[in-house]
Amino acid sequence: MLLRTCLALLVAVGAWAQQTRPPNPTPNRNSPPTHSSFTAKGLNHEQDLTDLFVGNFADVSFDRGSLAFSQLFETYLEAYWRYCKDSLPPNKVEMTELQCADPPAPIRLPSDGPPPQPHGCLTWKKVSLGWADPALYAAKRQFDVLQSVNQFKDMAGSIKNPMRMIVGAGELTLDTEAMVRLNACGGPGLKRFEDNVVLFSMGKQPLLLPGEPPPGPKVLSAGALADSDFKRLLEDLIADQARTWLANRYLPGSTSQMIVAHDPTGRPSMMRAKYLFTSPLTSGRTQGSVNVSFTDGMPACIYFSDAPSTCQTPDRRLVSKFAAGGYLDPNASQGNPSPAPAPVGPPPNPNAQGRGAAMTGSSAFASVCVPGDLTIDWNNPQPGSKLDTFERQLKASLLDRAKIPSYDQTKWIGINLGSYSTWDPTGPVNGVITVADGGRCAVGRHEFLKLSP
Repeated sequence: MLLRTCLALLVAVGAWAQQTRPPNPTPNRNSPPTHSSFTAKGLNHEQDLTDLFVGNFADVSFDRGSLAFSQLFETYLEAYWRYCKDSLPPNKVEMTELQCADPPAPIRLPSDGPPPQPHGCLTWKKVSLGWADPALYAAKRQFDVLQSVNQFKDMAGSIKNPMRMIVGAGELTLDTEAMVRLNACGGPGLKRFEDNVVLFSMGKQPLLLPGEPPPGPKVLSAGALADSDFKRLLEDLIADQARTWLANRYLPGSTSQMIVAHDPTGRPSMMRAKYLFTSPLTSGRTQGSVNVSFTDGMPACIYFSDAPSTCQTPDRRLVSKFAAGGYLDPNASQGNPSPAPAPVGPPPNPNAQGRGAAMTGSSAFASVCVPGDLTIDWNNPQPGSKLDTFERQLKASLLDRAKIPSYDQTKWIGINLGSYSTWDPTGPVNGVITVADGGRCAVGRHEFLKLSP
């Protein structure tokens, strides 16, 4: 009830923008639909509504168990009744809901004592919401029963950011109503939209436009996506979430200390970073942290430091953009003054314990981020030089660690150039290197350092 009230207010606020009357009905509602049969042009959720029409379920930005989709389904039924009632079939059925009929609580005076304990609604009344196509209304009622648990989970997952749930559903409510007004009441466009909404609600395959190839997101290989600009991806994911933060304001471009870890096949498995935001509760800038987990190489959950156990779902359009190569780094090959020579011996085994140190037969390799000033001589250091001594000590140290069963071989090694410049070749290398969860080299060049034999 609260959600319906909030959305009703949003509809009232946005009603001024929806004054266009629906086009004249198309005579044959059952004629084959084409791209020109439907439009959602100019609406905030134009792509989502169009994807439902053409049957591109994979790119729809919400799930069928979400409150947003439930609201879309409900809004469509009610909007069709308001604007297309003459196109309903003769056997149309009434849509109803139960609303609380308790009289309002009397105003209490201070002398009345403590208020009574709250209780649930005692009396209910049935309220008409209009009329609908019987098959469509039956599908909506069945969907409500099956998805009630999922919608509760969606609401629970929005506790950190409740306005995202309300604003997102509110925008979709306005757009769905406007979409009904933009299309022919009796035309094949809305008919195909209805059919696919039902199929989407049931988790079934969509109906496609005649003669059209099956739509679907383009997905590049893990190898191609390894050169993605993960910082830009993370900033877009944070900015999308921040659109509906209640009080805090994200500072774009403020991400730092970023780490990207990969699984043994080379696909990203986790991103984490710091970011800055402002808050009316504090002065100046505040630092937060964010983790993004990946499933099958795709962003799956976003966890913010103020709600570290709450999964915020990434926008599905951003995920599709990433999968299609929309975040490929055009400068990925820049900053390497010369290509790194291939290491002698067998290449790193992608099925080993990780990308950090890969055991291949009797050989071991480690991922090392080499600073730009060391890249020229890294593969062929002068015998007996400081760099030669450093590499030998580093190899010995890493190889000893790789033999420990509990050692995490997915770690990447970074070289601190400032510490290296003052390093004493007779001392340990521990103060010169840093160990991270992996991902990409911020500067310099990525090398597979051959440790043995």
